[in-house]
Amino acid sequence: QELDLKRVVKLDTRSSSGSGGIMNGGGGGSGITLKDLEFANRSIKLDYRDEHGRLLTRKEAWRKMCYQFHGYGSSAKNEERRLRQVEREQEEGARQSQMANRGTLGALKATQEATGKAFVVHRT
Repeated sequence: QELDLKRVVKLDTRSSSGSGGIMNGGGGGSGITLKDLEFANRSIKLDYRDEHGRLLTRKEAWRKMCYQFHGYGSSAKNEERRLRQVEREQEEGARQSQMANRGTLGALKATQEATGKAFVVHRT
């Protein structure tokens, strides 16, 4: 979920000396610079990722922060289960990329390799 800084950051636009300000170069007074305004107009998106680069759910991110704060970790059983899940996802991703790379040309090449012929007979 995205965080809108306009709703969170409040800039004090009051000028203490009456001169300076944003338009006059910010020399004196309010202390707000154009950089401050730029920062306030940005939007921030926080993504929590694990050591494998996977995007964590809110629950997983909270649990990881709690473990880190309190100085302990998850059980060996849960760590093993999580590692198996990561391996399964990586294998599935590799399989999908192979299938995407194959396409029609890949299928024709596979057929050529299987038959050992330099041509493929196309029947419609």
